[in-house]
Amino acid sequence: MKSRLTITLSSEILKKVDRIIDGKNIRNRSHAIEHLIRKSLEPMVDTAVILAGGKPKTKTPPPLIRIHQRHLLSLMIDHLKKFGVTKLIICAGPFEKRIKREFNSGSTIGVTINYVSETQLLGTAGAIKRAKEYLKDNPFLVVHGDVLTDLNLNDFVRVHQDENSLATIGVKPRIAEKKYGKVLLQGNKITDFLAQEGERGISIVNTGVYLFEPEVLNMIPRKTPSSLERDVFPRLAKMGELSAFLFQGIWFDVSRAKDRQQAAKRWKKEKR
Repeated sequence: MKSRLTITLSSEILKKVDRIIDGKNIRNRSHAIEHLIRKSLEPMVDTAVILAGGKPKTKTPPPLIRIHQRHLLSLMIDHLKKFGVTKLIICAGPFEKRIKREFNSGSTIGVTINYVSETQLLGTAGAIKRAKEYLKDNPFLVVHGDVLTDLNLNDFVRVHQDENSLATIGVKPRIAEKKYGKVLLQGNKITDFLAQEGERGISIVNTGVYLFEPEVLNMIPRKTPSSLERDVFPRLAKMGELSAFLFQGIWFDVSRAKDRQQAAKRWKKEKR
């Protein structure tokens, strides 16, 4: 259902509107104006914290694993940029020097990268707390550095805003494995978060992609190791402040060789 409106625009603005008309995707002025308004109303999140740390003895940090000759982190950055996420904070732990050597400030690839150093391993939540100085009072994404996904971030942000929760987790139906946290759902609300529960059955698992309101930072202690999965998410669930974004697209944890091979094959098929 559409309503007819009459608007008055300057010739300068009309010239800019006309530039995006291609006769195919944007058919005419009316369509162009609708497209621009719709685009301007898309929910925007421009900052992401990437959890890229791990055990110091790991031979190759997961973000530097190659998928078809490209680092996983490079593929991740490309995906974030598609949705306007260009301010990145990388919590690299013992891998900071190696990742910084490859990506530096991000200026050559169209993003801004800041690095968060850890003198001791602080866990997934503790690392995010250290990144607070780079985070404004706006919602921000958190992505695990060993994840390959095509999750639609605009849809993710929209669901987060609609649910009005302090945090939203990207979740996916998957045969349960002990290494993945599982969630119990009531509608889009997560009523319980189980860090590691069993290896059998079909479950809704945590994909390692999150959206946080800045208030979540206040729930994380300073200079003390803390885990999102064990300390923060269960608490948010009990408060009724944890939502789920269920998606069916590409998602792989590439930290294991067998999953990496499957991920590379699927990515090549879907993205060629």
